[in-house]
Amino acid sequence: MRMHVCRTVLLTGDARLFSGLTFNRYHRLLISLEPSVIAVGAIAGGRPVGLALGICNGTQEAELLSIAVAPAERRRGIALALVQAWSEEAARRGAFSMIARYSETNAGRAAFEPLAARAGWSAPAEDGLLVTGRAGAMAEAVGAWRAISGRLAQPHLYDYATMNLSDADRTAVSTCLLRPEANGMLGPLALTDRMAPAFSTLIRREGTVVGWVVASQPAERSIHYDEAFLDPVYWHSGITIGAYHHCYTRQAMLLGRDSVATYYTDPTRPRMVALTRRRFAQVADRVETILAVRTAPAQSSSTSFNRKGSTHEHCSA
Repeated sequence: MRMHVCRTVLLTGDARLFSGLTFNRYHRLLISLEPSVIAVGAIAGGRPVGLALGICNGTQEAELLSIAVAPAERRRGIALALVQAWSEEAARRGAFSMIARYSETNAGRAAFEPLAARAGWSAPAEDGLLVTGRAGAMAEAVGAWRAISGRLAQPHLYDYATMNLSDADRTAVSTCLLRPEANGMLGPLALTDRMAPAFSTLIRREGTVVGWVVASQPAERSIHYDEAFLDPVYWHSGITIGAYHHCYTRQAMLLGRDSVATYYTDPTRPRMVALTRRRFAQVADRVETILAVRTAPAQSSSTSFNRKGSTHEHCSA
């Protein structure tokens, strides 16, 4: 049987011909590739046979979202070529390191981890928790917590505002991002292109922005809470949990009580990890441990990057 020559190409513009090689939730990325999206395709015999898809936000850490090769074309080294080409393009765009995240129960894990090892990536390590629940139940549970219900009864101290940022708000956000506690965060300004404004919120204390929750909408009745930040001065106030309550309540109102709400928290935020295990695990549909593999950071930078909410499945060959 004749074997077609396979080549890898950097995709631009409309890449929907490759949509069968990634997960449904990423199809929208392929409609018109944004500058932050890196898509490397494999073509054999004039047809798409492989895809490496990810995002790169410039000078921090690029994230590989998915990689797949058509079953008939596997065991030819295509997946490795895709990973290498994708990594080279991410480095060319200024990324200092690369990461891929996936659930410990992912069916593609057995294929992906050896592939990552062959590409020179690290051994898998625990990277955080992914929580999936129903908006109505999550809102009710959070609102019933004694410490939070007390905060919700004092709206004059703080408010949760829509993502209409004034010049003063933008300055406040930029100031927050300079704090070491915000290391690796992007903030609402950088996440505008994929933010769902109706389900995101600014956290204000006496009129000044002190934090935010940024959400995206990967499906019609599903909201993913990508990033949350609060000025550490107010960490003991319960304001962040109040913000989640506000977002869950609004989601339940707009999309229905049974709409899906997910959020991700990583080990660099141990308080949130502990709260997730202690509180949210009791009301969530499931709590998954997320693993990650990484490349070594470039020597020119010590920047690390942990973008909230980017937990992805991988399949490879």
